[in-house]
Amino acid sequence: MNVVLQMTNLRTLIKNPYTVGRPIFKPENLFGRETILSFIQEQLNSRAKVTLLYGQRRMGMTSFMNNIAEYVSLDEFVFVRLSLEDKHNKSLDKILYDLARNITDELGISQTTINIPSQEDLKVEPQDFVDIFLLQVYQKLKRKNLVLLLDEFDMLWDYSYQKINSFVYFLISIINLQEKLFIILFVGRGETNLEFIQDLFREVGKLPHQELGLLDKCNTIKLVTEIPREATNYKYDPDAIERIWELSGGHPYYTQLLCFNLFKHAREQNKWNVTYQDVQEVINKSLEEGEPAFRSLIEVLSTRQKLIFSAVAEAQKRATNSDHIVSPLVILEMYDIKVTENLIEELIIAAQHLVNLSFLEEIGEQKFRKRRVPIYKVRIKLFRLWLLKQHPLERQRDLINELFPKKSSLQRIWDMAFSNE
Repeated sequence: MNVVLQMTNLRTLIKNPYTVGRPIFKPENLFGRETILSFIQEQLNSRAKVTLLYGQRRMGMTSFMNNIAEYVSLDEFVFVRLSLEDKHNKSLDKILYDLARNITDELGISQTTINIPSQEDLKVEPQDFVDIFLLQVYQKLKRKNLVLLLDEFDMLWDYSYQKINSFVYFLISIINLQEKLFIILFVGRGETNLEFIQDLFREVGKLPHQELGLLDKCNTIKLVTEIPREATNYKYDPDAIERIWELSGGHPYYTQLLCFNLFKHAREQNKWNVTYQDVQEVINKSLEEGEPAFRSLIEVLSTRQKLIFSAVAEAQKRATNSDHIVSPLVILEMYDIKVTENLIEELIIAAQHLVNLSFLEEIGEQKFRKRRVPIYKVRIKLFRLWLLKQHPLERQRDLINELFPKKSSLQRIWDMAFSNE
């Protein structure tokens, strides 16, 4: 009995090395971002005042931001992070005060040696942040420059862009006037923001930008195999690694999600060699635990985008292989949805948006009525499995009714009465 208890306690003490839902703070656990780090270094060297990084949510944006200072080897720059996730409805004075506190904390400046304007003072005169506070910071930094890393920058406006937080305009007003200040914006709600942000910062000039995208196969395998480097007995069979790659498609979050559950499974079973079958056994658990992440991606899509997404997933489900996948427009007609010419154009635009976000991949085209239309597949298989489970096309009645509202009895009588005119 004591031996069994000791074995159980030993297994529970082995910490899971994979991270799900939390930023990574260990540089050695960040893979496949060398090109983007070189891009940032190049932009700072060329004195670009504002640089923009964008990508899907859960792509590791915050983890990347946390490790920039470790990777970018530029002695004349120091980096300060600020998350804007909860700042949409915050006043300018509150954001500036929080930023000032972040700067002093991360640079190790004692608040007894620097004058931080109070929130009340910043409310009366926001320019005090520059004329009083930043001036002192520059003196402390001597020859070094300050780089602000602004995470979730696109949370400072709503989806319709009708209400923009005044902090955005404050940044635009000061950035070209501050020789020692640079900004890197991190945007996580997709490519539709790029043109909008470029227009916002038109006075600054065209913003250099780069996508934080999916990992390639080589770096996905490194993520899978190198993170548990301290668990020397923990090994993957080659076909298990191949299956993880097939399911995650190089998405760092979904890769970590699968590996987290595989390590937990190995610990519970006291079986440290991961097989293909082990991967199969944790798929449903991964779909359950990844529910918030899957749902958050769907929630920001339009009705047409959601509908086309489910139709593409259904097309892949019906196909015997990739050569037999049909257009989502064909699938919609199978569900007795009348796809008009106008709707064809709208749905293709919606699908192209999902391609731009790396959710879908265009793999060919086929004849639909008198024209050629694209064929797609969902890029990440794990996401497709979740769509089929939680958002199958046969259950998308609300979306269909929103696009094709049924006429009231009165409207049908009215139409019939005047149909022969």
